[in-house]
Amino acid sequence: MLYRNLISLIEPEYQIYLAIKDSIYENFFQRESIQAIVKINQLLLLVVEMEKEKILQWID
Repeated sequence: MLYRNLISLIEPEYQIYLAIKDSIYENFFQRESIQAIVKINQLLLLVVEMEKEKILQWID
């Protein structure tokens, strides 16, 4: 959160995405409580298939 706030002051046009492994997204970020925290904190997520170094989803 500190990094995101600092970047918003220095480069307000930038958007910071949290990159997460696809299995972590499926097993952790799908929980209702985690979804609520993501929404409250307005987190932007980037879901990545690490083995192929491939972006699967951009979630705003």
